[in-house]
Amino acid sequence: MNNVFVYCEIEQTTVQEVSQELLTKGRKLANQLGVELHAIVAGTGIKGKVEDQILPYGVDKLFVFDGEGLFPYTSAPHTDILVNLFNEEKPQIALMGATVIGRDLGPRVSSSLTSGLTADCTQLEIGEYDDKKAGKHYDNILYQIRPAFGGNIVATIVNPDHRPQMATVRSGVMQKALYEGEARKEVVYPEVSKYVSQNLTLLR
Repeated sequence: MNNVFVYCEIEQTTVQEVSQELLTKGRKLANQLGVELHAIVAGTGIKGKVEDQILPYGVDKLFVFDGEGLFPYTSAPHTDILVNLFNEEKPQIALMGATVIGRDLGPRVSSSLTSGLTADCTQLEIGEYDDKKAGKHYDNILYQIRPAFGGNIVATIVNPDHRPQMATVRSGVMQKALYEGEARKEVVYPEVSKYVSQNLTLLR
């Protein structure tokens, strides 16, 4: 509960580099917060083919959704998976790439969860926030940093009251690196039909 989640984008059975960059950053954020890093991947025929591309980046728990109809990407089943999983797991932070898929999926998930979303971030940090109007102080808030007004200024956006704090992040702005510390590396294979409203048949 209240962990950091990264949605891993794939092309057939290849995990995209932006997702590995986000796993690296997600691991750092999780360490700062004293929580776990969890990852989600969804596709068709991916069981046993994607785990080694994700776990070495410091993932404590990987959710692999493998079923017919999950590749190529379509909005509805992937949205169902994330919304239902997030309702179960209650993450405090959820990250995905600012790609064609991420820009479609992120707003759908955040709208369903009424959580808010900052798009096209170039930096993510953990810090404090004081809401002077409400007289509230918040610790361990995600600073979602992105260019604004045509790139002339940099805006720092916070989401103190709604969870998860969601952001899409541009490819190439964060460095990917294999994690040298200890992580649990647990892998689970949820039953897709329990998460997706459409009638999808599991491959395996």
